[in-house]
Amino acid sequence: MKHLALFAAAIALLALAPMVLGGHGLSVMTLTLTNLVLAVGLNLVAGYCGQFSFAQAAFFGIGAYTTAIMSRDLGTGVWINLPAGIIIAGLFGLVLGVPALRVKGHFLAIVTIAFQTVVYLTLVQWTDFTGGQNGILVPGVGETSILGIIRFNVQSLESYYWLTLALAALAIIVAWRLVHSRLGREWIAVRDDETLAQAVGVNTTTTKLSAFVASAAFAGAAGALNAYTMRTAAPDDFTIFISSIILAIMILGGKGTFLGPIVGAFILTIIPESLGEFSRYKMLFFGVLLILTITFLPGGIMQLVRNARTRRA
Repeated sequence: MKHLALFAAAIALLALAPMVLGGHGLSVMTLTLTNLVLAVGLNLVAGYCGQFSFAQAAFFGIGAYTTAIMSRDLGTGVWINLPAGIIIAGLFGLVLGVPALRVKGHFLAIVTIAFQTVVYLTLVQWTDFTGGQNGILVPGVGETSILGIIRFNVQSLESYYWLTLALAALAIIVAWRLVHSRLGREWIAVRDDETLAQAVGVNTTTTKLSAFVASAAFAGAAGALNAYTMRTAAPDDFTIFISSIILAIMILGGKGTFLGPIVGAFILTIIPESLGEFSRYKMLFFGVLLILTITFLPGGIMQLVRNARTRRA
């Protein structure tokens, strides 16, 4: 109950952000929440299941382009496009998860990087379907309703922020339930010792595949909603550099911990976006910080928290 109360208080506090932030600040907060969903999803497969993935931006793009293409060709709305983005990204996650059954470590990293590259090149070169480098314009959410009862109009920056906040809150709840379920315990068992996990009856094949699917589905949800927020889906928004940022967020916060990616998302999104004219060097900032974290603080920020608790005890 204590954790639930703290979570509800944090969401309520974040919901008040439009009252104190201007347009730029609110855009940064919306980006922060989007990165949070991506990092929480990546943490499921890389942090809890121990399967390295460098392709989170690819699933992010798949979700976004699902929204863009369905809106353009089918005229469907957010409540159809959002689940579709989740499902299609999850299916691609299943495809990427298959090589994880045969390769590990650096070899798996190479496979995920190759997948990220293939998705990006497909978005750029399949111009008739994806619009190429120009991307696809996406109409706003506009007037919508939930079950025909709760009606609201999503047009302003504030409304898109609240919609992204709702998605982030739902992602955290779902991730919490997954991590503390039997499936989550199986992920951890595979991460810690795959051979031992298999010996005690864990189906490591389905366990690893489920982690890739869950991670991709989170990214697909973020991408589907981000397409509405940005009003476009363009290839340069889903490059390997975005995957690098999400990986850095997870590692800085503390992979394999529940709060780590959440804390990392706020730090590594807000600080670089506050650098002003030095924001052009944010990739250098990410790289240096990532090297320092891996070298001196492999457990991320949550390691500092654990160390502080140990000293107090």
